Order: sequence, then structure tokens, then C-alpha cells
Amino acid sequence: MLLFRTKHCGWAARLALGMILMLGLCACDGDDWNHKPPAGMGSIIVDNRTIDGVNVYLDGYYTNRVSDFDHEVFDLAPAIHRVVLDESHGSRAWRGDVDVLEGKLTVLEIHTGFYISDYEVRIYFD
Repeated sequence: MLLFRTKHCGWAARLALGMILMLGLCACDGDDWNHKPPAGMGSIIVDNRTIDGVNVYLDGYYTNRVSDFDHEVFDLAPAIHRVVLDESHGSRAWRGDVDVLEGKLTVLEIHTGFYISDYEVRIYFD
């Protein structure tokens, strides 16, 4: 019986360590963006933290697809821009007006919302 507990504890310890490492990787905040907006411009960073690809529309026009757990940068003139995020192969979506400030990064951090059919988007300036 003691031998079984030792094997079980070894397996559990490895599993716990693996889970801690995965949580550590997922919990890293991507605030160290390696992008500086061009002179007179600002940037939107779409940070997709979901398992879905997300189509990005800016001011009504399709711009790009952001892969799962990836990000894309969009340089824009300072103003309020209409942003629509649409799941590539599904029905999740988000839309809103986003401020682009000169010389600043406007980050749209996308998460799967409380309801499975929604995106939750955290907006902050970096």
C-alpha cells in the first residue's frame, strides 16, 4: 500500500507541477508590446486570448484575422474607430467604438465571455 501511495504522489506531483507551469504561461500579461506607433498615429492591438480565430473589421472594412492566442497591430489615425470582432468559424462577436490616441497603444484583450456565445473585451491603454 505504501508503494502505491508513493507512485500516486509522484504522478500527482508531476501533474500539479505541469498545471502550475501552464497557468504561469497563460497568466503572463502581454503588456511588453514591442511596437511604437508611427509619428502622428496611434495603434490598436487586438490580443486574442481565446481558442478561436477572430476576424477584425475596422470602420466597416475587413482588415485581418487574428489567430488563437496571438495578437495583431493596426496603426491608425487618432480618432474614434468602430471595431467589430467576429469569430472565424462560429457565432461569437463583439462591437464597439474604440479611442485611438496619438502615440499610444489601445489594447483590446479578447476573452471568451461568461456566456459561451459572447466575447468579453478588456480595453486599456499602454
